[in-house]
Amino acid sequence: MNFDDESFDDESFDELMRLVGKEIDAQSAAVPLNEELLTWLAWDLRQAQSADERRRDELAASAFAKRAVRRLSIQRVEKTLPMRELRYRAAPIVASVAVSMEEASRKRCATILDLAVAAGSGRELWDEPCEEWLELPSDIPSSPRYLALRVSGDSMSPVLGQNDVILMKLDAWPAVDDLVVAKIPDDGYVVKRFAGIKTGRVELSSFNQAYDVLSIPRNRLILLGTVIARFKRE
Repeated sequence: MNFDDESFDDESFDELMRLVGKEIDAQSAAVPLNEELLTWLAWDLRQAQSADERRRDELAASAFAKRAVRRLSIQRVEKTLPMRELRYRAAPIVASVAVSMEEASRKRCATILDLAVAAGSGRELWDEPCEEWLELPSDIPSSPRYLALRVSGDSMSPVLGQNDVILMKLDAWPAVDDLVVAKIPDDGYVVKRFAGIKTGRVELSSFNQAYDVLSIPRNRLILLGTVIARFKRE
């Protein structure tokens, strides 16, 4: 099997990822995905090749691992966070997020805020005015620690698109592959995949490969919380 991008077509890649994903799920739904694991899998699958074939594929292994992590991560998020129906409710009062969260929780709702609104440097989510609430699905308990955000941009495509809505639980420390909301200095708030921790720093990745991995300090003040549900835009 050749892992070179030109010869290893998408159909073969999808079939391999289906088999690898099935095996990982069979062993443990909590197995973290990382490039080291997928590089090892690529190496293991290459053992049937000749020495010349293995040398030819060596440079492609890293690229394969990155593609595999992305594909399996997308599959896992789509499975654990199925897209839900979005139901709005007009907020009875226009107030800041900090003020409206408690009231919204009492009505089995969560405050909705447009992520793009607070994207600029120096702006805080908690001070933004809130005019809309999201009605919580019946299987999600009420909590004053929920905040709903309307997504901006295409960095998390195909899992999240422009104007999709995510429900975040504040202060929940994530596991690898969880979607998180973070405050990035000079860039405002972003939603990303929690890719892991290296040398004391948190790595956040996008599903859209056009975006670079972000490396930020391991700080609970920077990671706001973990995404627990996603809702399709109207």
